[in-house]
Amino acid sequence: MTRFLALLLFASTAVAVEPPRLLDSDLQIELIASEPELVTPTGCCFDDDGSLLVIECHTHFPPEDYAGPKTDRIYRFDDRDGDGVLDRQSLFYEGGTASMNIVNLGDGSFAVATRSDVVRLRDSDGDGVADQRDVLLSHNTAANYPHNGLSGLALAADGWLYVGQGENFGEPYELVGTDGSKQIGGGEGGNVFRCRVDGSDVQRVATGFWNPFGLCFDSSHRLWGVGNDPDAMPPNRLMHIVPGGDYGFQFRFGRAGVHPLQAWDGEFPGTLPMTAGTGEAACAVVPHGADLWVTSWGDNRIERHRPVERGATWGTTADVVVQGDASFRPVAMAVAGDDSLYVTDWVDRSYPVHGKGRLWRVSRKSDTANTDADLPKLTATEKQAERLRSDDTPAVDARIQTLDSPDPFLSQAAMFGLVQTNQLSSIERARAATAEQRVGLLTAWRWQELVAPENLSADERRGWIQWGLQDDSESVRLAAIRWATERDCKDQLAAIRSQLQRPDVSPRLFSAVIASIAYLETGSTSGRSRDPAIEKLMVQFAGNPDHAPALRAMAIRRIPADAKVPTDQQLRQWVDDQRERDFAMEVVRLLAARGGKTALDQLAGIAGEERFDLETRADALAALSRNAGSYAALINRSSLPKQPATLRTEARRMLKRNWATDPSRPHKDDLEAWMRLVGEGGNVDAGRRVFFRTTCVNCHRHSGRGAQTGPDLSTLSGNMTRQRVLDSILHPGKEVGPLYVPWQVLTTDGNVLTGLKLDRAGAGNSMRFQGADGEIFEVPLADVEQQEPIDQSIMPTGLESTMGIDELRDLIAFLTQE
Repeated sequence: MTRFLALLLFASTAVAVEPPRLLDSDLQIELIASEPELVTPTGCCFDDDGSLLVIECHTHFPPEDYAGPKTDRIYRFDDRDGDGVLDRQSLFYEGGTASMNIVNLGDGSFAVATRSDVVRLRDSDGDGVADQRDVLLSHNTAANYPHNGLSGLALAADGWLYVGQGENFGEPYELVGTDGSKQIGGGEGGNVFRCRVDGSDVQRVATGFWNPFGLCFDSSHRLWGVGNDPDAMPPNRLMHIVPGGDYGFQFRFGRAGVHPLQAWDGEFPGTLPMTAGTGEAACAVVPHGADLWVTSWGDNRIERHRPVERGATWGTTADVVVQGDASFRPVAMAVAGDDSLYVTDWVDRSYPVHGKGRLWRVSRKSDTANTDADLPKLTATEKQAERLRSDDTPAVDARIQTLDSPDPFLSQAAMFGLVQTNQLSSIERARAATAEQRVGLLTAWRWQELVAPENLSADERRGWIQWGLQDDSESVRLAAIRWATERDCKDQLAAIRSQLQRPDVSPRLFSAVIASIAYLETGSTSGRSRDPAIEKLMVQFAGNPDHAPALRAMAIRRIPADAKVPTDQQLRQWVDDQRERDFAMEVVRLLAARGGKTALDQLAGIAGEERFDLETRADALAALSRNAGSYAALINRSSLPKQPATLRTEARRMLKRNWATDPSRPHKDDLEAWMRLVGEGGNVDAGRRVFFRTTCVNCHRHSGRGAQTGPDLSTLSGNMTRQRVLDSILHPGKEVGPLYVPWQVLTTDGNVLTGLKLDRAGAGNSMRFQGADGEIFEVPLADVEQQEPIDQSIMPTGLESTMGIDELRDLIAFLTQE
């Protein structure tokens, strides 16, 4: 039976397929094709005549007994009778391995991205079958995993072809064009490149991705991308990709994405933040009306993102428009001329090809939608950024001054412009008057070396790194440390170690220095969330009495609670020998985080030892709060009038927990009244204890300890006013960062559940969430009626009612300490 005849008989022979749910009542979805006529589809695009080309991948981990073709196929779906339905399927091309994406080049030909190359296919004789194949780009590398090589494709209005490259396991590679132009690298993570449509003039556009699998341009020529990102750093990312942008990830520092020299949302000097978080295994992004639509292969859904202006870039508000069960695995999307959306569906969570596949069409039920809706035009700030990137008009001084901009996309545009217009080489180091300007110069030279290594000698790089390492600003030194580490500059080890001799070492700098030393000494990092080399150095540093107590304390802060060394007994011995406040505090915090019987007994001993200072004893006492029943005698004794005030106050706070009925408290909306009560004063040490013994620690981290459901609150210190912190406690839904957007799930039995989405559970048939109480729960996909991100914080309301006024005052003092 021919495939054409089989398609005509599809309606009567195919097994009934339950469509995914639509969460927009004006949408409808219909099945266009399914197995056996279409299996394991990946990329798709429309041709100029309105026919849809779909890649059928047969080479993605084929089982030994796989009965399918030995190479991939591309099928054309067209409208045989002109009724608007793609009802005919024909073979357009057969060949290729690990084919991921396809794009219409606008001249009758198509570019196809495989793991190892980008090829151009053309039907030169008009018979509907491609008969010309030309290699545009060759991805030469030893890595061969099917979908972490070349993948994303997008054609710009000016004719450049943009190509996404995955992290490639950090293996060395060269991307070579038809004219011999090339980009080389290895270890820096995923990239976006571009070339001419004939494969010439290969250029690097941006870096710092995990796997930019989906790329697209909107009508204002912005480039958007989504990445299949590592499980240890959810969410996956929707990114506004700009020339010269560094989005923070480097495979050389571990695939988990949590290394101190990596960034996920613009946290590291010189890196750019994401636009928004997306679902797991985001595969495609397309402009559709006034929104960006994103597929989530891992979360079985399609999201709709509405851009929200954010300076020279954009954030988004998001909702879910299509939600399937475990058998809905959307990959690619293409928008038809009638504004309907076609979606390829891998169907099964199995990575090996499995003989299943579907193609869906999503369209409007009515004509009520505004079909003229479009994504926003470029803002004035975006136009300013464009001029800074590429226009010869801005003077050197203008670009240098813009490096000070608090808008990271503006300062990055100035940085890139210095490179692009050849102004960089004319700038003397002394000309950079501010720390931000010096970070900008280091970032510019680092980018210059990445894209054109021949333009920066090893001696010149050494000079710039040494200059950065000697700077008074921590951000400049961090930028220099990262550059030295990624370039494996072992000759800088002594200078990097010497950072620990400075009087102003912060925990962040300390972590970066230790991580750099571990990498330069071992030449590698762990692929997991924890790096044994870093932990070993931390334990050695913490246990060495020759080091300053403050630095030993920073090392203890970086030792995970479940690390087997040092033991609880060793920690007690350390603190017996060195009772300096900062050091003792970190020992107590590590014991408290462990929470086992031995650790709690050590804490009880510290709380009862008069030779320790009162604040340390109070810390140890507070750490017993979750096991207060087992240590009731100690807590009660500490609350007696004869005890020192610090201990007595802490014990009494532990004994009284219900403040909700206090009638003297202002209404939560009366911020001024609350400020009069808690806006001044407070004890930082007591506030730290409030944080770690109340529900705060269930969701937040501070100084290396606590949960990661919500933001790390260490960054608040010195950066937020008391009023703003108080307002966020009273009204937790006012500001929610993209990393911490909670999801609300309506189950089929009517329950409403809220939590932060974690990695998947079981066989991919359920989802895992972390609730506001820090507890993890699972929801079977079959029980999900609806799910959507919500604009309220997962942080519980009424937190102020769980503590006394003096406790709240102390907590705010702790969170806002300079």
